[in-house]
Amino acid sequence: MLKIYYSKPVALDEIEKAIRENFGIDVKDAGMLPMPEKAYEVARGQYNAAFLVSILPPYSIWIVDEDIYVDNMNFVFGLAMQNRAVVSCYRLPSNAMIAKEVVHEVGHIFGLSHCKNECVMQFSNSLAEAMKKPGKLCEKCKRKIRKNNFSN
Repeated sequence: MLKIYYSKPVALDEIEKAIRENFGIDVKDAGMLPMPEKAYEVARGQYNAAFLVSILPPYSIWIVDEDIYVDNMNFVFGLAMQNRAVVSCYRLPSNAMIAKEVVHEVGHIFGLSHCKNECVMQFSNSLAEAMKKPGKLCEKCKRKIRKNNFSN
């Protein structure tokens, strides 16, 4: 089971449906989690994604409405590390896009790397690239998930 936290209310129905369709797993609404002041980088006006991920329990994802970054990048839509992830809604214009990026980060939680196929696991360096990629896993990534026993 995957726990979903959020910093402000989000449309969880679409996100839960996308996770279920791609991974066949149940999702638990873990509730609101306030943004920690320690994670805010004043000079950048952004939150440190790695810090946010580090405070989560395993197999959880945190949907935040603030802009996030990692070192050497202007921004990121999300970040997954050590079986946990964060996704920022800040640059994503719709619930469908938020769901797509959540699926991408959940894929990383379950061991998938970036994919060159027509797949939600494609790397996105811009909103245009993120919008262009599909919202579903390709067959190759689905097989990897099944092989690793991460789906029901």
